[in-house]
Order: sequence, then C-alpha cells, then structure tokens
Amino acid sequence: MKERRLINLPGEFDSDEEERRFREEELEEEEIEEESEEENDDNDENNDLIDKVWKEEKRGRGREGNGRRKKRGEGGNRERKGRMKLNARLNERMMKAEATLDEFKEKISLDQRIKYYIPFLSWINQYNFSFFKNDLIAGMTVSIMLLPQCLAFANLLEVRTSLGLQTGFFPLLIYLFFGTSKQLAMGPETVVSILTASLLDNIVGVPDGAIPSERDHIIDKRTVWAQLIAGMIGINLLLLGVFRLGFLVQMFSRALLSGFINAVAIHIIIDQLGNLVDISTKGEIPEIVKEISRDMPKGSMTALIMGFCCLGFLITVRILKAFQFERLKWLKYLPDILITVLVATLVTHFTSVKDDLKVMGPRRTGFLRPGFGGSEITFDQFVEVFPKTFAIAIIGMVESILVCQIYASKLNYRVSNNRELVAIGLANCFGSIFKIFPTFGSLGRSAVNFQSGGRSQISSLITASIIGLSIMFLLPYFQYLPRVALAAVIINASFGIFEFDELLFLWRVKAWKDLSLFFFSFIATNLLGIETGISLTIAVSLLLLVKHTSFPHVVVLQQSDINVYQFEEVAVIRDINLFDEKHDYINKGILILRIDEALYFANIGQIRELLLKLESNGSVQIRGIVIVANNIPFIDATAAHTVLEMIIEWQHRGITVCIAKPKLKVLNMMARSGILSALGKENLFYDLGSAFDWLNQKIPNVMII
Repeated sequence: MKERRLINLPGEFDSDEEERRFREEELEEEEIEEESEEENDDNDENNDLIDKVWKEEKRGRGREGNGRRKKRGEGGNRERKGRMKLNARLNERMMKAEATLDEFKEKISLDQRIKYYIPFLSWINQYNFSFFKNDLIAGMTVSIMLLPQCLAFANLLEVRTSLGLQTGFFPLLIYLFFGTSKQLAMGPETVVSILTASLLDNIVGVPDGAIPSERDHIIDKRTVWAQLIAGMIGINLLLLGVFRLGFLVQMFSRALLSGFINAVAIHIIIDQLGNLVDISTKGEIPEIVKEISRDMPKGSMTALIMGFCCLGFLITVRILKAFQFERLKWLKYLPDILITVLVATLVTHFTSVKDDLKVMGPRRTGFLRPGFGGSEITFDQFVEVFPKTFAIAIIGMVESILVCQIYASKLNYRVSNNRELVAIGLANCFGSIFKIFPTFGSLGRSAVNFQSGGRSQISSLITASIIGLSIMFLLPYFQYLPRVALAAVIINASFGIFEFDELLFLWRVKAWKDLSLFFFSFIATNLLGIETGISLTIAVSLLLLVKHTSFPHVVVLQQSDINVYQFEEVAVIRDINLFDEKHDYINKGILILRIDEALYFANIGQIRELLLKLESNGSVQIRGIVIVANNIPFIDATAAHTVLEMIIEWQHRGITVCIAKPKLKVLNMMARSGILSALGKENLFYDLGSAFDWLNQKIPNVMII
C-alpha cells in the first residue's frame, strides 16, 4: 500500500478546497484497499483463487486499462470516483451496523431474554388496571359461550366430558404466559375438532352400536388417543416455531383452504343431522345421507322436535346479531348457547321426555388425573399417526394466526408467527399431559372477546377460572343435558365457519383459477372424505408454490444510446412461456442478462431453458454472454452443477461467457464447484465498466448483461 502523504508541497494545489477534495479521495482509496486486504487475509484455502482474481482485477487490470480510462475523459473519472465514494460509505455503514448489533447483543440481559420468551412477564408489569373491568366482562362473556361448546365438542369427538371442559381450562392458562396476541380466545375449534374426530374414527372406531361395556372401552381409548393427538400437534407446532418456520402457514393457497373449510362445514352439519333425529351414522357424506334416508322412520320424534327447536332458536339469534339492529343492540350480549343448553336440560329433567332422549348421564366433579393411561398404545401406532397430525396443526394455525393478525392490526400492536407457534404448541403439549384434546384459537370466541372489551389475556384468565369452577362443582348438573341440544350447538357453530365472502370475492375479481381451486378442494373433500381432502389441499398448495417459485426473474439489458456506460432494461421475463418470442434480444451477437433472484434446484432448469430459447430466437449467432450477478444472493449445489455444465457447453460452441459483480457468498460456491476454474479468471469482473472494456477489446461491438 502506498505511504500516506501528510505534508503539503508548495504550489501543489491551486486552492485549499482542491487540496481538501484530493485528500478525501486519497484517504477513501487507501481505506478501500486496506479493507480489501484485511478481508482477503481472513479467507481460507478455498478462497485463494478468489483473492487472486480480485487483486488482479483491481490492480493489474486497472493498470492495463489506464490508457483507455484516460480516453473516457472527465465523465468517466467522475463516475469511477462516485462508485468508490459510494462503496466506502456503504462499507462504513455496514461496519457501524455490525458494531451496534454486537453491542446490543452484549447488553441484552438474562432478564430481557426471559421476558422475550415469556411475554407475560413483559406486559403484566405495565398492565393498566383500568382495563380490568372490560377484561372481566369479556372473560365472563366468553366463558358463557365456551362452557357449552366444550361439552358439545367432547360429544362430537365421543370422549369423556371432563376432557372437553379441561380443554377450555389448561390451554388458556399456558397461552396466557407464552402468547403474543391480546384477544385470541383459546379452546376447542370446530374444524380441528371434526378433523380430530375423523382421525379417531379411523384409529379406534366409533362407539355407536357397541354393547355398553365395549362402548365405555372405546370411549376411554378415544379419550387417550385424543390426548396423544393434542401432544403430537403440539410437537409439530413447537418444531415449526423453534426453527422459525412460521412463514409456512401463509404459503398455502387461500382458495384451496377456503374450499376445504366450507366442505368441512357441510360434513359437520350432515353428520350431526343424524343426532338430531337420534340416528347413528358413520362414514363419508354419501353414506351418511343414505343411512339417514333409510332410518328416518326409526328416529325419535321427540329428539327431532327438541333438536330443531334448539337449532331454530340459535339460528334466529345468529341472524338477528348479524343484522345489528339499532333497537336490538342488547342481542350481541345474549348468551344464546348457554340459554339453549340450560333450557334443554331443565325441560329434560322436569318432564318425561328424558325417557325418549339420549342424555349425558352422571358425571363426577373434579379434574382428571394427569398422565397417559394408554398402555395399549404401541410405539408403532404412535409413529404411524404422528405424520397425520401435521395437517391438522397447519389448518388450526392458519385460522389462529389470521385471528391474531386481525386484532393486532385493529389495536396497533405486533404479533410474531413463530412465537404464536411456540405458544400454541406448548398449550397442546403441556395440556395433553393434563388431558385435553387439540386446541387452537377460535375466530368466533375471539370476536366476542374483542367486542366485549377484552384488551389483554387477563380475560382468558377470567374465562379459565370460570371453567375451572364448573369442572369442580357444576358437572353433575349436566346429567340431563340432551345430546340433541349439543348437536344443535355444533351445527350452529358450523354455520359460522362458512366462508361465503371468500367465494363472492373470487367471483367479483374474476379469479377463475382460484375459483377452480376452491371447487376442486370443496368437491374432493365432500366426495372422498376429510383426510383425503386435506391431503389433496396441502399437496396442491405445495405444488402451486413450487411451480410459481420456479419461474425465474431475468432482465434483458442493452447499452444506452445516450451514455455508453449505462445499460437499460429491454425486457423483464418472469415466465418462459409468456415472453415475446418474436423479439430479438441478442444485439450484435451479445446477450445481456441480469438474474434478480437466487439460483437453486427449483428454478435453475427454467433459467437454462430460457437461455436456450433466447439463443434460438436470435437473428444472429450468439458470440458472447455476460451475466450480472449482483442480485443473486446464493447458489445451491444443484444450480452450481447446472451452471458449470452450461458454461462448458457454451465454451465448446465458441461462446464467451463473463460474470460481473458476484457477491462473496456466490464466489465461494463458484470456487468450490469449479465454475471459476472453468470460466477463467479473465472472465470474472468486479465492475460492469471493466467487463465492458475487456469484452469490447476481445469481441468487437459487444454489449453487456
């Protein structure tokens, strides 16, 4: 490095300002050289070739081009100095940012880390007790809604009643400590419950039609498996959260998921229609409809009347609440579900209809003993079922995170997808030890929580306290609760998950492709079953994701007519099947490309095919290709191998290939994969202008990519 000169020679500068500018430029050049030498000293043996290329590029090739650079005049010098100043400023900012980050990491105390992973500790000290009144009202309101839903979904899964109530208790307490949403109401969720019930039917079987002793054994086995499924779902969510894969829940097609959810709603309604008339049904929708039509004369008229009375009342209140009449504002606070359950229980208890109805029967108070009582469950069965719970976890998280984001946006606070995955995963994992079935955030209960004034998870604490008191003292009073009333509650909840707005939106914007995906998922789920439907939904979503990410983002450039050292975009190509094949992108035998994304296994084949098409559509034979790589963040092994094959193929056909401005990470992969050796150090450039000078000398009338 040249020695820094500190003494001003007499008469060297015309003015102090000129001297100051000269000193600044000289210092900037020396700092850039020092940083480059320090970085090169830290590289390992794999980077020796890179060091050699960059040093020769900056020094040797710079000297070779001195004569040509002088001919550029003052405009070229100003452009070079501007680039050097910009690089110096960027390097300085990066160094300051790294120093600030290191300092910040050192200052983070253990207490701050604990508060980060347990959000409850960070907000409870700042809790505004003026919100307590609203949180108390919201918690009581949600508990009135949650209590009968816990009983109803336990009936849907055909497990012990206590399991349903405990699902409305333990997960709420765990989410209170680890969740980041202030309005999310945890507990049983409609779609997840029907998916779990379908999985239990395939694993254990259904208790209907069995003798009493065998029926109790099946219910006990379903209870244990429901616990295990909750734990498996929790493990799935924890793994996604710990490895920061929260983005996955937003990568599934909304149209496909909407079609699947609407199909699940239809399935729940048709399945519960059998309970409304006291008919045992099983199987998919076609079989259920056939059984109901065949056994309708054998059904209970008493069950039919009470069931439709309960359902009629619930639907009427739902419609009135939806219209939000000015004179009926009090309706939104009406506990319609609780009223239905209480009235049905009282009518059954004090009249003779209990002889014609199936009721819940005697129930013991108190919490179930923690632990897993499934000695009959083998490890092979566990391994077989575990992958099936991943789909349930994804479906549940899509709705839960959607709810979190809706209310975070309304109240101007932030939620983290990954931390939500951890929080709900812990709620299911630890909850399964204390005997619950799968639990997620509910859109309906969260809306009630928000509308009732809930502004923190203290409302969930109130809700859990009321559910806990119910487990301890109120279970015996539900002895005469008719199952038809619970069926009505489930059907009413199913109406709430229909997504007609999504269908109307797709129709309004004329998204015919999304509409076809919606109906594909809807029809497949209804005809082939819930498990097949969810498998197809996830598979098609991933297929569409891979298809769209495989489309390359390639920009074709040409030299500017105004400034020969600038290049203009001629075309931006995102789909190799849609670009204009009639246009000639090759100018004077040179193809100019800029790739604006990573090169990896999914898109490298498309890029190779695109280059072949561009070459074949040219009016003249291609003689050179230059790729500007400053927007390529990384290259994986598959892409590197393909690029090496492409370079060798081009060289055999007499085509000169150059790469300009690659990132250091990309250079490392190019060195390890043999691309630099095949390309040659003379074909690698750190500056677009230098690449242009060299190619202009080697190939006349050249243009760069």
